[in-house]
Amino acid sequence: MKRLSIKRKHSKRLSKKGYWAGYKRGREQGSRLGQASFGKVFEGVSIIIPSYNQLHRLRTCIDRIEENTSCPHEIIVVDCGSTDGTRTYLLRKSIAVRYALLKRDTHLTGSLNQGLMMAKGTTIVVLDPNALVTPDWLDRLLECLHSDPRIGVVGPVTNGPFGEQQIEAPYTNENEARLFAISHNVSNPAAWRETESLAGFCLLLSRETLEKTGYWDEGCHSGQEADADWLLRVRLLGTRLAIAGDAFIHCTESDRDTAYASPQTTGEGGLTEESSRNRSFFVRKWGDADKLLHSLKFGTAELDSQISPTKARHVSAATFYPIGALVKGPSGAIYRLEPGRRRLLHGVRGAGVEDVAPVRVSQLDLMALPLVPKPEVMISDVADAPVTAQPGVLQNVETVHIPGEYAPVLAAPELENMPALPTLHIPAQRMRWIEVLYVEGGQLYQIGNGWKRPFLTPYAAMSWLAADYRIRLLAPGDLSALTEEQPIIAPPVLHGHL
Repeated sequence: MKRLSIKRKHSKRLSKKGYWAGYKRGREQGSRLGQASFGKVFEGVSIIIPSYNQLHRLRTCIDRIEENTSCPHEIIVVDCGSTDGTRTYLLRKSIAVRYALLKRDTHLTGSLNQGLMMAKGTTIVVLDPNALVTPDWLDRLLECLHSDPRIGVVGPVTNGPFGEQQIEAPYTNENEARLFAISHNVSNPAAWRETESLAGFCLLLSRETLEKTGYWDEGCHSGQEADADWLLRVRLLGTRLAIAGDAFIHCTESDRDTAYASPQTTGEGGLTEESSRNRSFFVRKWGDADKLLHSLKFGTAELDSQISPTKARHVSAATFYPIGALVKGPSGAIYRLEPGRRRLLHGVRGAGVEDVAPVRVSQLDLMALPLVPKPEVMISDVADAPVTAQPGVLQNVETVHIPGEYAPVLAAPELENMPALPTLHIPAQRMRWIEVLYVEGGQLYQIGNGWKRPFLTPYAAMSWLAADYRIRLLAPGDLSALTEEQPIIAPPVLHGHL
């Protein structure tokens, strides 16, 4: 008996050792396969569901997708550290559902961006767990999306209080919703209509739209405002939004942000305070968004002609970024933005340079801009270098001269009777542009050969570290003689490796 007991213990040790050896090999193999397949897409739809402590709704939402979706698709759930058994449920659904389990302090918008990064479909659905899909829902949405190449985002109609997308639904419970949807979700192009806004409970978008617009802004603390921010960028690119009136989805919750009450918004009055703070962020970033959209023409043709009169350029959200600015993506490589393209820089020490630090942008923003072929350039502070060089930016590196039109030259109008501002703990050479921005009527521009581009808001100027660049004060007449082109907007705030 003693010898048998020893054999059993030895067998258990070998079994345990073999298990972990197999686990390690499987993990390494999975990692290699994942890296090899990264970036590959399939002709189908990626359905992304952010989730936080909504196990019951999440399970029902996925069941409805599996019951009512015949198109090729994948389901991606990104969970923000739920404590209600969601993790166990996802582990059991691991064959049918791809998922990511994030830390509890990850915000809803960050989890959505993680799902967008994981998506492999040629089209993408962003879906709220409180939205229960119905028969033929996806067929109707896809039909509307593909009806016009100018349409980039489509939303369904619903019973919930979502503005233009709400319709009268003659039923009293979820079970009756299916019968109503069967009769409603019949192809009817006459029910499609263009719109200026969409609710985020269900958004169908093309991969091209995502790649040109970029990720959701994680500086927004509300899902509703993050949706509005992203859709505004979509419209800036001249891409259209549409409502598919022949696609009905049942919604069980009217307040998306209440449903997603994350740990960051707990406490008495937390949601009200969070909503107020977020509205302040949106206004700081965009100013008067309605005035922006109605006062300027944002069509692809107009943007292309502004960027380059001789050749067509790739139009993306990066079109609204300042020419000549230094940026870096998740890999840490540093690029300079040029009209419709990016140029890799060598010789940049560490994460930045002495006087001008690179601004963090997403991989989507970088990939939307073609990379300038080699030779790759370096910047120097030699005396005969063009105005792109800033004193002390880079030392003792080979110099390639760059046309002056790509320089990040900023300008502001000379203002009389500029009021004195309280002393700020800011280097004196950076005080001038701050004074101009805070004076009523002041405006900061990037200027080039016959053109000027206004920073949309002071927040945009600060996002692009305008204080790091030289500022010229020009007479109002000199500025008015320049042709005004598209404004400069702030890049999305990103907290993850995107």
